[in-house]
Amino acid sequence: MKLLSVNGLRTALAGAAIALLAACTSGPVATYPDVTWRHLPPIVFAAGPIEKVAAWNGSPDGSIASDVPFSLGKMAMNWPDDRLQTAGTSDMLRYSVTEASITSDSLKTTKGIKGVFTDDQSDKIDLKVAAKLELLDANGVQKGEVQAMAERSRTLSESMSVSEREQAIYEETSAILMDLDRELERQINANLGRFLLR
Repeated sequence: MKLLSVNGLRTALAGAAIALLAACTSGPVATYPDVTWRHLPPIVFAAGPIEKVAAWNGSPDGSIASDVPFSLGKMAMNWPDDRLQTAGTSDMLRYSVTEASITSDSLKTTKGIKGVFTDDQSDKIDLKVAAKLELLDANGVQKGEVQAMAERSRTLSESMSVSEREQAIYEETSAILMDLDRELERQINANLGRFLLR
């Protein structure tokens, strides 16, 4: 029987460790589609081009936006592509996402032996998104403006897996973007109705 040298043994152990690590970390990676509003009727403005501005702070205190595999802000930026249409005047629309945050706060959980048998809510997730739509004339003078904001919160239990947590946050992200859409449409009809083509 041939014995491995010390270097050979180290190499074999390193290879086994890498294979074990790959087995633990590999697996299906969840993908989350962008939220869209294509199923809704367009809002048609008597205006020309649409400018989009990303104006939110990407890293507020407690932000976990970079820890999830989707972006609330980037999806909110797609709203005018799906909901707005323009029909030819020299006026223009400027759409700005002014806030898009997902933050987390730790909650108090049960300690000791009792805690082992208790599935507490361990984290509170807060989502907030806000947007502004301006109508400007050819010289950049504002003729009208609406602003909309939506907020949601959800708690996550300590027994949830990473993928379950991501799915829960994605569901709230989808819901808050639909909230934003409803509020923008309400504000537009109430305050910019004279610029719409019915």
